[in-house]
Amino acid sequence: MAPALLSRHLSFATYDVFTSVRFKGNPLAIVKVPKDCSLEQSLKQAIAREFNFSETVFLHEADSDSPSGRRIDIFTTTSELPFAGHPTIGSVCCIAADAGKPSRSFTVLTKAGPIEAEYNDGNAWATARIPHDVHIHQQRFARSRLTSLDLPSTSSPQDDMLKFWPRDSSGDYPEFPLVSIVKGMSFILVEFPNVEEYLQKLQLGRQMTYANTVILDQDWTPSFIAPYFYVILQESDAQSITIRSRMIAPAPIGEDPGTGSAAATLGAYLALQRGKPAQSFKFCIEQGVEMGRTCQIGVEVTLDRSGKSIEKLLLSGTAVQVTEGTLML
Repeated sequence: MAPALLSRHLSFATYDVFTSVRFKGNPLAIVKVPKDCSLEQSLKQAIAREFNFSETVFLHEADSDSPSGRRIDIFTTTSELPFAGHPTIGSVCCIAADAGKPSRSFTVLTKAGPIEAEYNDGNAWATARIPHDVHIHQQRFARSRLTSLDLPSTSSPQDDMLKFWPRDSSGDYPEFPLVSIVKGMSFILVEFPNVEEYLQKLQLGRQMTYANTVILDQDWTPSFIAPYFYVILQESDAQSITIRSRMIAPAPIGEDPGTGSAAATLGAYLALQRGKPAQSFKFCIEQGVEMGRTCQIGVEVTLDRSGKSIEKLLLSGTAVQVTEGTLML
């Protein structure tokens, strides 16, 4: 009876990702799945709801045929995702901790494709080469499309993008791009003029209601869609950019403290808009400040020789373990 009982217990750990300080960053649950254990999709979804984090990872034990490759399944509380940034970085840090070697290279296998990753013990930093098929959709996020929506009035302008929409230097309302990093993961990239008057004051409200009105190009649905708000703080040179951001996510997440997939999407988009053939960019993106869970997200983008496509997209950060335990099924 004992082996059967043990087979219904799974080890798990929780990490705070994009930070080296516990109780900061973006929380992540990692459930470790042995080779001889098969979990139904509905059970994985129920476990993700139980943890109630923005994402939960199911980290599968390595196969003997490919010991350096580890498959991960990424779930929100409502659905599975093909790729997400902070689950990838957190998983790399967890794999490295379990491996116990000073310098490690791994392949993380996601629904979006294989991710080559490295972990550096010297600075406890994980770097992942992100799978990408960056697509800028034809439709843009335009204020004029939202004015026809029949919604009850709200007393707080910060709850309502219509009342909170910035103006450009000509006094017009700019339109914002809708960009997918891979099929199934899309973001509306909303640039604000400054932190104090816009980014800090933004509140949860109708942002997702408006985001759900956008239409993706043909063959790019279904997809996760959320607005990613940002301010460019500093450009020390043309290729090194510091950004502050916030991400308003679909319910029940609300606001996400650190969104690696959105940060990578933003970095890719800005590089494509600004770059020259074979040029590289580094982005340091700070997110989660308003939530008290500051995240530091690194993104590096290298354009191909045409300057019109992404050759290499790297996401980097660190993570710290917070808890460990046993999940009883």
